[in-house]
Amino acid sequence: MSRRGTIAWCLLGTCVLALFGCAVPKKGGFGDVTTIVQDRVGHRVLWAQGTSEDAEVSQAIATLLADELSAAAAVQIALLSNRRLQATYEDLGIAQADLVQAGLLRNPVFLGVARFSDSSSSGTNTEFSLVQDFLDIFLRPARKKLAAAEFEAAKLRVANAVLILAAETKSAYYRLQGDMHLTAMLRTITEASEAANSFAQRQHAAGNIADLDLAAQRGLYEQARVELVISEAAVMSHRERLTRLMGLWGMNTQWRISERLPNIPEEELPLAHLESLAISQRLDLAAERWEVERIAKALSITIHWRYVPLLEVGMETEREPDGERVTGPSLAIALPVFDQGQARVARVESILRQSRQRMAALAIDIRSEVRDGRNQLQLARELADHYRTVLIPVREQIVAESQRYYNFMLIGVYQLLEAKQDEIDAYRGYIEAVRDYWVARANLERTVGGRLALTAARREAGHAHENEPPR
Repeated sequence: MSRRGTIAWCLLGTCVLALFGCAVPKKGGFGDVTTIVQDRVGHRVLWAQGTSEDAEVSQAIATLLADELSAAAAVQIALLSNRRLQATYEDLGIAQADLVQAGLLRNPVFLGVARFSDSSSSGTNTEFSLVQDFLDIFLRPARKKLAAAEFEAAKLRVANAVLILAAETKSAYYRLQGDMHLTAMLRTITEASEAANSFAQRQHAAGNIADLDLAAQRGLYEQARVELVISEAAVMSHRERLTRLMGLWGMNTQWRISERLPNIPEEELPLAHLESLAISQRLDLAAERWEVERIAKALSITIHWRYVPLLEVGMETEREPDGERVTGPSLAIALPVFDQGQARVARVESILRQSRQRMAALAIDIRSEVRDGRNQLQLARELADHYRTVLIPVREQIVAESQRYYNFMLIGVYQLLEAKQDEIDAYRGYIEAVRDYWVARANLERTVGGRLALTAARREAGHAHENEPPR
């Protein structure tokens, strides 16, 4: 081989090797997810990969489970232990690997050919070539930009999955707590109804009350028993749902929470302008913006290189049977005679329009979800206040007056029991309204994209749009 041929081969090999080989970060992008989650919900997250940190987290979970769980503690356990969330974190690894892959050149293709002559006087003909896709070198920067946009979208989608899990866990916690509160009330009512039924049986045996009065009292008792069983079944079901969200099994399922709902705060956080705030900080919408940006870049690349689908450059050397060797460059270009890329361009254009429509639809849905969530929160508060300040006191007064009338034999036991049933329904309605308030608040936080206290502070500070791709 001539000196020029040797130099050319060395230069080509050096260029390829200089761009070859890049390690894939083990937890690429997870730091950004951690920051977003800490900023939005104030909880720690962990990507379990068999490190010493995993054991520390297990100990932290055990410490939380040793005490009565609060809603915040349940959310923290879910974010550390939920296996589906851990599976979602692997999307980061996939996107990170794709980003690294986008920065690598395609491997050069080596071809070797040996031809043997049927004449003993002739030598062997050998041919060697090394070909590299030269178009791949030009497209490498653009390909990296596409992968980087997808990586940013993946980080936002993963962070959004964390926020959704946090909201679902908090909502499940309050649903369970509300059912436990209601069950405790029904258990007390059932015990009181049982005592009243036993007393009525003794009165009936003594001839002090009629058969109808005894039957009415027993009916109230049996109805209370049925409602208690239904409520206990709801507690068991909602407890298992919360256990699943927290990712617990075995002995860790023996956790405890308070059976009484917290009171509704006297002052509600400002709920104005939540629509625009949600548009600015919802992570799924930000991920859609990055997706639109990525497809727009892909369309630009497709249009720019539509006429050059293949461009290969290489070196070839061939040894003739007489011993002479010839060496020189090679070039292969696909001629755009039949396929000029028009179909590829049209396809990406349709995908881009589709992505923009999806983003617009998501923005509309977000605004509607915020309005609906705000209405549900306000309605639950108003309903709970009405039960507490108006309906329950009225029902209690009616029961007291009915008891007094019954004692003077002015009304029958059936009317007294009906008044007591109305009072029970009022208590039940109040507990359900308080439960619905906390559930609605958790859902509204998910819809807005962060804790309501934090979003209110951001609004006051004029928080700018974040996590958006360049316009």
